[in-house]
Amino acid sequence: MPVHARQRGLANNTQGKRMDETKRGPEGIGGWLILVIIGLIGSILRISWSLYRDHFQVIGSGSLAQLMDPASAAYHPLWAPLIAFEIVANVISILLAIATLVLLFKRSRHVRWFAVAWLLGSLVLIVADYVFAQQIPLVAEQPLDADTAREIVRSVIGALIWVPYFLVSKRVKATCTRDWPLRPPAVATVVPPPLPLQQQQ
Repeated sequence: MPVHARQRGLANNTQGKRMDETKRGPEGIGGWLILVIIGLIGSILRISWSLYRDHFQVIGSGSLAQLMDPASAAYHPLWAPLIAFEIVANVISILLAIATLVLLFKRSRHVRWFAVAWLLGSLVLIVADYVFAQQIPLVAEQPLDADTAREIVRSVIGALIWVPYFLVSKRVKATCTRDWPLRPPAVATVVPPPLPLQQQQ
């Protein structure tokens, strides 16, 4: 084949690949998905630290026993279910973030729904926690603390930005196409060659 013909063929193949990529969108873990990964890892670390600081340390220090003691001035019957709700909500948020991160690296097509569940679920749990806590007079008398306000604002902004991104992003659609973990990878079946016909005696 002449050199100029091969060059034209390579140019056509390269142009075809570019046109195909333009139609399907960029592919691979990159672009805005890097920010998503950073946000997921940061969320896991932040919630884990908050769970340890605000709940496990309180339980270990004996402060929880005072809140649940009817003789204590800080007692209220909703303290125990509130703390239990917060622990469960934080664990759910951590598990959803881990599942979303794993599905993203596995390039599973189910990652978008886990990401939406993580984003919207975190927002619902934070608002529900705030409303629940306001039923306790000792908490309701206090002004809105900066940490709670920051979490609510962060969750609202995150949901407004990243939920539409996961639903319409070309990179997500082009990258996350596998059925993992619902469908196992296909196993190639080896068919033995036919046996030679025996010669007739």
